[in-house]
Amino acid sequence: MVLDTPEALTNTLHIITVFATPLHIFGIYCIVWETPKNMGTAKWYMFNLHASCILLDWGFTVLSVPLLIFPAMGGYPLGILTNWFGVSTLFQVHLIMALVFVVCTSIALIFENRYYQLYAKGTRWKHFRIVFIFLNYFFTFAYNIPAVLNVPDQKMALEFTYKQIPNLPEDIKSGPIFILAIDYWVQIPFNFMAALTAGGSFTFITLLSINMNSTTGRNNLSENTKRLQRKFLKAIYSQVTVFAMNVLCPMPYVVISILTNYYNQMGNNLVFIIGAFHGINSTLIMLWAHKPYREVCYNLAKRAREKLKMANAVVRNNHQPTVSTTVLV
Repeated sequence: MVLDTPEALTNTLHIITVFATPLHIFGIYCIVWETPKNMGTAKWYMFNLHASCILLDWGFTVLSVPLLIFPAMGGYPLGILTNWFGVSTLFQVHLIMALVFVVCTSIALIFENRYYQLYAKGTRWKHFRIVFIFLNYFFTFAYNIPAVLNVPDQKMALEFTYKQIPNLPEDIKSGPIFILAIDYWVQIPFNFMAALTAGGSFTFITLLSINMNSTTGRNNLSENTKRLQRKFLKAIYSQVTVFAMNVLCPMPYVVISILTNYYNQMGNNLVFIIGAFHGINSTLIMLWAHKPYREVCYNLAKRAREKLKMANAVVRNNHQPTVSTTVLV
């Protein structure tokens, strides 16, 4: 399959959805019904992260299906929000860019929750954490408003884009191309949000590490509790690493494309195809890294193997030749 056409992008992302959705549903089942009670409030922060990943996944693969034309800051959506509901491209741009940082904020809040539950319940942080959570979600949905309010005149922007990308294919030119900006100042709020969410996560990771290794009075956790918390955090680190790899791996291509005015539609499509795998990868890592979910998977696999053996045994018995004996009188 050639991946440089809108049809190839749409079909590939839809195929990813077919495989990802059952896995997402199984992940929800594990979090809601198989999470042990000793994981406490972490259960709902994990559910929040998993739900955020699902929404971003569906945003890429079903709802919006963005076709971008780097190095230009433009493209058009191919998903059901356009084809079924007629949702404006500008709203979809805002939605997808917000969903990226909804996931990032959910990651930061897991680390904040662990720090608060283990070490900060009796500190001033309990008064400020609500403001911290509110501001993170506020900026998540508000950071892109300057770009949304300063969209250039589309006729002028398209003329600029056609000069910037003279080899733009006709089948893409014939689509409803929308140009968000003709310069790259819109990256400033995006980079601000990236720094805010990454900084928040690293701050609480550092605080957790310092307190767990501390010998002061605040560190009154038992060694068994600290061991369990370290295992839990390692599992979350694995999930975060996979998400970061899916998001960051295509970034060098995007940067090079913008800096050199290089256009390659297959490369542009691969940016979102690679990004769309974050949902599958994140769920698989979650099921593998957390012991309670891993045991559920092992038990299901064991039962499936036993049923398969029983079915094979029945088939073999049904196909065994019957020996008839004739008694001669």
